[in-house]
Amino acid sequence: MVKVKQKSNSTFAVLDAGTSKIAAIIAETNKNGDLIVIGDAIQESSGLRGGEINNLEAFSTAIGNTVQMAEEKAGITVQEVNLVCNAGQPKIQIARSNIDLSDAKISKRDLRRIVSKQNDIKTEDHRCVIRRDHFQYILDEQSQVQNPLGMFAQKLSSDTLLLTMRSTSLANMKQVLLQNHLNPGHIHHGASMSGFACLSEEEMDLGALVLDIGGGTSSVALFMEGNVIYTHTMPIGGIQITRDIATVLSISAEEAERLKVFEGTVFMPETAETKSKTLISGIPSKGDNFIFSGNFSETDTIKLSNSEQIERHLLNSIIKTRLEEILEKLMEKLVQANMQHAAGNRVILVGGSAKLTGISEFVSAIWGKNARLGVPNHIDGLANRENIDPLSSAIGMAKFIQSNPKNESIQDQTKILPFGKFGKIGNWLINNI
Repeated sequence: MVKVKQKSNSTFAVLDAGTSKIAAIIAETNKNGDLIVIGDAIQESSGLRGGEINNLEAFSTAIGNTVQMAEEKAGITVQEVNLVCNAGQPKIQIARSNIDLSDAKISKRDLRRIVSKQNDIKTEDHRCVIRRDHFQYILDEQSQVQNPLGMFAQKLSSDTLLLTMRSTSLANMKQVLLQNHLNPGHIHHGASMSGFACLSEEEMDLGALVLDIGGGTSSVALFMEGNVIYTHTMPIGGIQITRDIATVLSISAEEAERLKVFEGTVFMPETAETKSKTLISGIPSKGDNFIFSGNFSETDTIKLSNSEQIERHLLNSIIKTRLEEILEKLMEKLVQANMQHAAGNRVILVGGSAKLTGISEFVSAIWGKNARLGVPNHIDGLANRENIDPLSSAIGMAKFIQSNPKNESIQDQTKILPFGKFGKIGNWLINNI
């Protein structure tokens, strides 16, 4: 039974619904404008496969238990939650609206007309808009206009980024919340929200690619000048790596997960240079998220629970094969969207599988970019939690809500910024998409 205390108007809840885990935080903004977490919880997920609901009852129970645990820590009950998920194949599309001007001088009425037209933009069949970001005006052929009010033109255009997802997936997610007497608030993409938690202001401004390899899905979110300009999600993740290990080695999924976490490593593709180094030293003794007490070789053996022994090389090959597939498929999507070079060379790794030993070096070698592990930026109220990485997406959503307090909820979720900065993003998108 939650002992209810007075709830501040600035208090809100965030729920990150993943295939392998569900995370919830309850946060509030203090008088100084600082964000403080007053309740948090992480529970094993159930009822999801590849980010999509496949057992409504099991998923609803898992959601209810997680939210209740966070409420008990916070000492309050919540009626609304903001949702982070990868369901519904979330993607961003660019839409342009145009109006002819009866008066050459642009007025506030003209701006209201173009905003109204933006809100009437139709999406693909069976998809719905969960977020709108207006990022530039165009006057005749002049792009990158921040504030057209009072300027002269014959035609006024406006470009909008639309984040959409499948309507049925959204309806199912909302149904689960309603079954737990929770009203749906904002909804957003998991990798995008992890970016808000883990990227520096400079990385968000200059451009960065967030690679989120979770349990049931793998996603990318491309940031440029503080905006998410591209997303893609596919239903392959760390769970598939675990199943590959279990299948090839004929062991249980539980043991396969243990081997992946504690014994598995990934290596850079072998070249003449790396081959000579490997022959000398075996597995590197130091990397992005590990330090070994001594050097190991791929010919080392690992003892299984059934007393059989395998070479470390076999385990690593299983992991590497699936990971290469994930990276290749995501890069194919980036190339198809002409986004492979948009964020320069920055890649930030998040998600449970980002803990694989040596993964930063592996991604850097496969993609030819500088990769690093993403760590959530500081937020008050989580000092007692040893590892806050599983809360990355929830923390990012909390920071996103704090910086966008006037956004509408999921029922009419839009963000119209007629005079916000956009700089190079508008020009780059128009010239490359």
